Amino acid sequence: MSVISTCALRAFRSTDTMRRDDARERTSVFRALRGAVPALAAVVATVFSLHAHASSATPADASATAANTAVTSDGAAGAYPQRAMTLIVPFPAGGPADIVARLYAQQLSELTGQSVVVENPAGAGGTIGTRAAAQAKPDGYTLLFGTTSTMVINQLIMNNIPYDFDRDFTVLGLIANAPHVLAVRGNFPAQDVKTLVEMARKDPGKYSFASSGVGTIVQMGAELFRLENDIDLLHVPYKGGGPATLALVSGDVDMTVNDMTTLKPLIADNRLRPLAVLHDQRLSLLPDVPTFAELGKPSVHSSTWWGLAVRSDTPKEIQEALRELHTKVIRNEKYKERLAEMAVETLDLPPEQTAAFMQQEKEKWARVVKEANISTN
Repeated sequence: MSVISTCALRAFRSTDTMRRDDARERTSVFRALRGAVPALAAVVATVFSLHAHASSATPADASATAANTAVTSDGAAGAYPQRAMTLIVPFPAGGPADIVARLYAQQLSELTGQSVVVENPAGAGGTIGTRAAAQAKPDGYTLLFGTTSTMVINQLIMNNIPYDFDRDFTVLGLIANAPHVLAVRGNFPAQDVKTLVEMARKDPGKYSFASSGVGTIVQMGAELFRLENDIDLLHVPYKGGGPATLALVSGDVDMTVNDMTTLKPLIADNRLRPLAVLHDQRLSLLPDVPTFAELGKPSVHSSTWWGLAVRSDTPKEIQEALRELHTKVIRNEKYKERLAEMAVETLDLPPEQTAAFMQQEKEKWARVVKEANISTN
């Protein structure tokens, strides 16, 4: 893992440093990553391409797009945004949230003609980055790329969080949704969910599932599957998605529930086997894998989703301008196509449906937290 850690740090240095090192840097990183974790190499490739795109943008490109999108409170051109924006992603660079966020930032930058700088103040389950966004100036130039965990789950499992999300933030809109998949290691004997459930009931506690940490959405999805099927599985939390995935493919644990941004390359080379999708529709990347709804368990419904938020005291006219920009980004066909490659779908919901969606998520995960006795305190 030392090679991976070193390469990851080098891969996400500042854009200025990347420009100096250029192709030589990228080549050395890719060679090391391909020898360690192919899936991570693919992730880094996406991030490099986003950095390269940002580096190649010209002032002329910026001026052309800004002329069409800058707005003021009275609708006149030229006032907002006038300068670079910061998009805070409270999770490590290179992970699913970071990849989706950088794609979003790229589209927002093209739309506004302004730079959108992605920052990753990660740690403490996303609370460090979220606190940074809560402490930023409420002027519309610091945006929070929120997740299921930071917008809903952390408030259910943590005490003494240094902010109140519902009070301190306004959700401008949801961004995207990545349905979860129940997958087992490649040599696991069960070929379907029915057999897996029968095995688990016969030997309670014998079989295990990996997660990226206590209280993460990965654990939540697996706990939901366990509770709805009345089985006893051993939870093995790891410090991050990378170690959890490596433990699964090496046979240290039996299964996981995660989205295809993580599972896709491992399923493709048969190191993992998908058994069911925790969604109401099959995934285009897994057309032969049934949904839990098809298997008679529609309540086993879980996904990783992301949303855009700002401080609640941001001026209303700026919030409305951001909502308009946000809608244009998630309706952009190029953005939708890039997400679809990872089995991620945009969430284009009006404000009232966004509020209803988040309330449903709060109620669902509050029940799972209580019944599974999950806490990080």
